[in-house]
Parts: sequence; C-alpha cells; structure tokens
Amino acid sequence: MSDADEPWKTAHTSDTDTNTGTDPSDAGDETVSPLEPYDSDDFFRRLVGNTSEGVLTIDEHSTIVFANPAIKDILGYEPAELVGSSKLSLIPERLRAAHAAGLEKYLRTGNKHINWGGIELPALHKDGHEVPVLVSLKEHPDTEEKRLFTGLFRDLSDQKLRERRFEAVFNNTYQFTGLLEPDGTLIEANDTALSFGGLKREEIVGTPLWEVIWFQSNERAREIARKGVEKAANGGFIHDEIRVQGEERSAIIDFSIRPVTDHHGTIRWLLPEGRDITSLKKREQHLQVLHRLLRHNLRNDLTAIGGFAETLERELEGKQLEYAAEIVATVEELSELNETAKKLADAALESEFDQEPVQLWPVLATVVERLQDEYPHSQIVLPEPVHLQVAADERLATVFQEVLENAIEHTETAEPVVELEIDDTTPVSIHITDNGPGIPETEQTGVFNEQPVTQLDHGSGLGLWLVELILDDYDGTLSYTDSPGHGARVTISLPRGGETG
Repeated sequence: MSDADEPWKTAHTSDTDTNTGTDPSDAGDETVSPLEPYDSDDFFRRLVGNTSEGVLTIDEHSTIVFANPAIKDILGYEPAELVGSSKLSLIPERLRAAHAAGLEKYLRTGNKHINWGGIELPALHKDGHEVPVLVSLKEHPDTEEKRLFTGLFRDLSDQKLRERRFEAVFNNTYQFTGLLEPDGTLIEANDTALSFGGLKREEIVGTPLWEVIWFQSNERAREIARKGVEKAANGGFIHDEIRVQGEERSAIIDFSIRPVTDHHGTIRWLLPEGRDITSLKKREQHLQVLHRLLRHNLRNDLTAIGGFAETLERELEGKQLEYAAEIVATVEELSELNETAKKLADAALESEFDQEPVQLWPVLATVVERLQDEYPHSQIVLPEPVHLQVAADERLATVFQEVLENAIEHTETAEPVVELEIDDTTPVSIHITDNGPGIPETEQTGVFNEQPVTQLDHGSGLGLWLVELILDDYDGTLSYTDSPGHGARVTISLPRGGETG
C-alpha cells in the first residue's frame, strides 16, 4: 500500500535530519527521531483500536473490509463478524435502497446526496433495535485495486435520551416557556404557549418576542418584554405581572426573563417564562372586597351594637341585665376577631413587606412587656437576652403576640405560666411552653397538620392562621408538641438574618 493510502504518513523525517544536518543513522541505533514513534502503522492501529468512536471501512460494493473494536459497544457486533458482510446489514430495511442508490450515484457522478461531514442516521444493532448515530464519511485516496470509504460512528443514544427528557418537561408543563436569542429573537416556544396563542411554531420562530400575538393586547406588555430582553441580555433578571393575549382569551401571567449562560459564563440564550395567575388575581380581588367589608362595615356595625348594649346594660336589671352583658361580651369578642381577620387579610394581600435582618430580642421583649401589663395575673418567663438577627419585617411582633396570647388565654389555671427558650441555631428556634391543657385537635386543623378544613372540622380563631401565613413568607415554620399534664409547646423557627452581634 502506498503512502497515499495511509494519510497518517507525512514527511516528518528525511534522509538528513533537518535540525542538525546529519544523517540519523550516524548516531547509532539509540538515536531516534522524536516523531517516529507517532508516525508508524503500529501507532495508528492502536489509535483506531482504542478510540470510543466506531470505525468502518467499506469498498465500492458496500462490503465491509475493516471494523474497529468500538463497533461492538455501539452496534453489538464483534469486528470479525462484520468484515466481509454488506454495510446494508447495519441499515434499517426501510433505508437500504436509498443508501445503495446514494453510493451508486456518487461512484457514477461524484455528487454526494448527504452531508459527509456529519449526519444523524439510524443504525441497526445486532439485537434488532435502532441506534441513533452521528456518521462522518471520507473516501480514501485512489488505490491501485479498489475505492475505499471510511465512516466514523458516534453513538447519540444518551444525547437523544436527554433531548427527549428535555422535550417531555418543556412541552408538558402548564407554564408558558420559550427560548430566545440574546437579541430577543424567538427560537423555541413550548406547546402550552403555542396552544394558548393558537399558533404554530413556524409562524413565530425568528420573530422578536414582543411582536408575537401574546404581547399585542397592550403597550405595557410589549414594553416590559422589550426591556426584559435588554436587561437579561446584559446579565439581569426581570419579573413582573402582565396581561397577555391568547387566541380565545387574555390572561394575567407572572412573567420573567432570565439569561442562560454556557460553561464559560457567556450569555447564549434568554429564557422567558409565564405562569397563568388569572384565577389567583380574581381571588385576590374577592379578598380585597372582603377586606374592605371587614375594615369598614362590620367594624362600624359592631361598634353600634356594642354602644346600644352598653346603654341597656346601665339601665336594665335582673335577667335583662345579664342578656345585655352577654351581648357586650360577644361584641368585644367579635371585634377582636374582626381585628385579627383584618391583620390576616393585610398579611395575605399586602405585597410590599421587605424582609431584612431584625434584632430578635427587642421585638420579643416588647411584646412580652405589653402582654404582662394586659394579663397581670400571668407569668411570662424570658431567658437571658441574646443578640440574634432573623430575617423578618414589621409583622414579627404580631407572630409573637398571637402565639403568646393564645398560650395565656387558653390556660385554665388562675395564674398562667408561659416559658420561652431561644436556641441559637440555624434556623433560630423560639420555644413557647405553657401550663395549660394543650391545643385541641380541632384548633390544630390546617395549621399544625395537613388535615383539610371543613365546616365541621376547623379552628375557632384566626390567630394561628395569621402566624403561619407570616412565617411562610419568612420561609419559617410553626410546629407543636403536646405533653399531657405539662401543657403545650409551640416552636417558631426563623431564618437567620445576618451575623450575630
């Protein structure tokens, strides 16, 4: 075989050493050109034999004349099993005629019907299943006897599996998801987004995001999309609520655009996402109406009823006086419940609370001092002062107020005792233990357990609901343990909010 048949043979050496001007043979057997070991048949045989890519060589009749060991890992055949057989045995039957015709045409005209630089094709495994492979082809220089072609095979099975997994997630989520070039040009959109807009992928790919039908309902949506692309392309992140237009309806979405970087940290794509929150916003509007009702109407009516009942209480005697006193007490309870409900609505609807590091001890000590004045017969035992910061906001006092007041009011003894402990852990834990009968199971429903709230199974107050809602905003927790005969123990866990002082 000539050097032209072995492309790895190059003119690295000559009869005279180009660096020294001497004949290498003059140095004896120990003098070897440093390139000679890598410019030999043996080296390239080992190279081809050890590569993870499959190598097949065929002649002009599609007969396999060489197969390397990696072919077994990819297609299940030992190399010796393939040599002498037709390459068509490795091609699915439906494609064999096209392969044979393509080779025949190339031999006759020199025209390639596929991309020889690299093309994805299915190959037939020994056990009968198809294997996706990336094939690159090369014809050897003309030989004296026959024309030879070598193909490099790379197994794409793992890559295809990852692609299918990605598509399964991408196209089966309820969230609107897309993929953009850094300039905002749409590359991909998932089935949820396409279905909402009544669109086909080819109709919008290549279009700037803000020009797609979704953002045509109002100028604000278009502007947020444009600015979001610009900000994300510079490494930023945008998050807002906008109204988008679909084929049959509009929707309010929780919209965001974030950059996607490669392993070098270079921004390659932008990822727009949208979660339909239309129903959530409607419920929020209903809560706002209820909030106004509690804040104004109910409070005013209770104040009026309480005033009339107090007047009757001063003027009546006997049984009627007892009735009037009962009305006054009930009005006071309802008024307190109304105030807690307003706090609960405020906490649920207000979105402008900014969490920051808060010194735990001053807040806790202030609440305890206020409750001690309000309940002089109770005993609230504080531990030694600590210097801890937690991640919270102005509602932290409400959390302690509701839990401590609940412990005092539900203790049946004449002198309630409530003890507090603080664990300097991560998260920070505040344990509140009382000497009462414990929290009834009905009051624990939906707060300390996962039981559904029903008309028959629910708590009578709103305080613990309010506490749980606030702690949920903090990424904190509320837990409870019941020790028969020793009272109840409620634990408030709060994330740390900076270094301790």
